[in-house]
Amino acid sequence: MKTVLFVPGFQEGLKDRDYTSVIRAIEQKGYTVRFVPIRWSRTTIASWVAELEEVYNNYKPEDTILAGFSYGSMTALVTASKRIPSELWLFSLSPYFSEDIPFLKPAWLRHIGKQRTERFSQVSFDEIYPKISCSVKLFAGEQEMATWPSVKQRFEKASTTFKQCTAVVVPGAGHNIEHPNYIKAILKGIA
Repeated sequence: MKTVLFVPGFQEGLKDRDYTSVIRAIEQKGYTVRFVPIRWSRTTIASWVAELEEVYNNYKPEDTILAGFSYGSMTALVTASKRIPSELWLFSLSPYFSEDIPFLKPAWLRHIGKQRTERFSQVSFDEIYPKISCSVKLFAGEQEMATWPSVKQRFEKASTTFKQCTAVVVPGAGHNIEHPNYIKAILKGIA
């Protein structure tokens, strides 16, 4: 039985959205899920990766799946580039890599802050993706891609660059992993 280490979205804990339903859906497929809480306040992606690595060090990569939602998916991806898991599940991968930063709205960058923006600017998707040799399951909501072109661009780039990638566009879902259609897509997509 494989363990899924699941990282939530930015500034979220287990109860900030219905992660319990997401976890339950994954467990229905026979996996063990460990929710990995992150200390988001006054930290950057370097800290988030360090926190996930601390948990991940207790597991064998061949028995572990790294998964995350939004910034949690970025955290899982960066971590996977250092120590390859058996699989990588990216839910609504955030478009905040160094290649994305120049195209993001100034208001978005102000919202995340100068320090986080500087750290994101040091995380290159183009340098990370060649290091990923495991299979990748990539999910994004249809509505979030329609609303935010940068999310769509990141999804399209990721879906064509990972060596072993299954890309799923979730109909009718926004940036919302707890949406019923998102949960159905997870159940269907993770086998």
